[in-house]
Amino acid sequence: MELEQDIRLVHLDLKGAPPKVAYYEQIFPMLKDWGANGLLIEYEDMFPYWGDLKELAGPHAYSKEEINYILQLAKDNSLMVIPLVQTFGHLEFVLKHDKFRHIREVPDYPMTVCPLHDDTLPIVSSMIDQVMQMHPDIRWFHIGADEVFHMGMCERCQAYQDKKQIADEQLFLEYVVKVLQQIKVKYPEKRCIMWDDMFRLVEDEILKDSGIGPLVEPMVWQYLNIITLPTDLWSIYSKVFRNIWVASAFKGATGPSQQVTNINYHIEGNKSWLVTMEQHRHKFDNFRGYAVTGWQRYDHYAILCELLPSALPSLAICLQVLVTGTFTFEQHKTISTQLGCNGLIPINPKESDSPFPNCDFPGFDVYLGVYRWFRLEMEYLFLQENDRLKSWMSCYHVKHNFCNPVHLEHFLPVAKRLLEEFNKLHRKLQEALTEIFYEDTVDEWLHVYIHLRLKSLSELVHTTENQIKIGARVKDCKVICDT
Repeated sequence: MELEQDIRLVHLDLKGAPPKVAYYEQIFPMLKDWGANGLLIEYEDMFPYWGDLKELAGPHAYSKEEINYILQLAKDNSLMVIPLVQTFGHLEFVLKHDKFRHIREVPDYPMTVCPLHDDTLPIVSSMIDQVMQMHPDIRWFHIGADEVFHMGMCERCQAYQDKKQIADEQLFLEYVVKVLQQIKVKYPEKRCIMWDDMFRLVEDEILKDSGIGPLVEPMVWQYLNIITLPTDLWSIYSKVFRNIWVASAFKGATGPSQQVTNINYHIEGNKSWLVTMEQHRHKFDNFRGYAVTGWQRYDHYAILCELLPSALPSLAICLQVLVTGTFTFEQHKTISTQLGCNGLIPINPKESDSPFPNCDFPGFDVYLGVYRWFRLEMEYLFLQENDRLKSWMSCYHVKHNFCNPVHLEHFLPVAKRLLEEFNKLHRKLQEALTEIFYEDTVDEWLHVYIHLRLKSLSELVHTTENQIKIGARVKDCKVICDT
């Protein structure tokens, strides 16, 4: 089953671990070969905002020249670009700055703007204008607007809702319609997209009355391995919206601290989307296609989840599922060969004890390093549950120098080996990560996932060796063994 008529966007979530531009040179041709024909780029603070918005640009934000080069690379590889700018929720990268703090809906929380504050719409409009200016040739623009968790909580919004007798969903729709109307007036040739979750349970009459229908194309997202949405969703949406998109995932959707991609989970999710849209696409004038999302953080303050290079095999396979409608052993072999692997790429590495194949795709050293980390992490956690460690060298035992070396000598070699292996991996991953990512990404990943283990294991080895030197004496022995 060929689905060439559908758009297949690869989502680049740049609010965490944004790659250096050179990495796009390597992967864009591969995305095209795997079946992608577009990019959904969520810049966040990697966009080079200027003027009154210059504070929004992060320390490693792409320059205007780099943005132009990325767009040219995309064009050279027949990848349309759709920029995504959040306009309501997920605005931590804006609202964390003191300059913009006053437009928060909840003063202590940086996620959501107050939709009624006089400064909100001008600030959001300026963000849109700058991104539009750098993307003059786009057909679609994505305004985000998902997961707006705080609405109707400030005094201004509460008073307004009381006066008009409207619920949160109507306040949401009023604000989003204002944003969309401004875009339509300024950029009449552009079409807007937005995430659908905030009106997924809204009655069709309320949606119709809001006037949102002609202004936007919803992107219905769900990242489960089996799509489960309200049964009447498609009928309701088809009464309001002429065109529709959907979004699946290839990474970043199975846990905020997940580092190892379960490819099989995402294969099933994308196959489930194909079945779902085969049933419902006829209800709309146009089913536009799919965005295969790859989330890098759950929000601006969260830690990094799966890195792009370590999930590149998942992306390749998920795109092929959307192109062909299935995933077979022959496809598995073909994609593994395209990735330069001398064996089959593991579909669920967490359940694979066999050696990983050698590959030569861009970022393979990161991929291999992450999976080596995962196996070491499992060994580390197993060590922490070791009965001899927990029962004969508890914090109480150490406090009173009351340990029996016969038990400690069992786990000390394991701890020393893990310490050595984590140190080796640290050196290799530091080099591999630095080739692709900026130093803040390298520092964060190594600190969160390796430095803490090095510290813990170093302390464990040091303490164990000291307790063995004490030699099983009476409680609270004062022998000084710490050298």
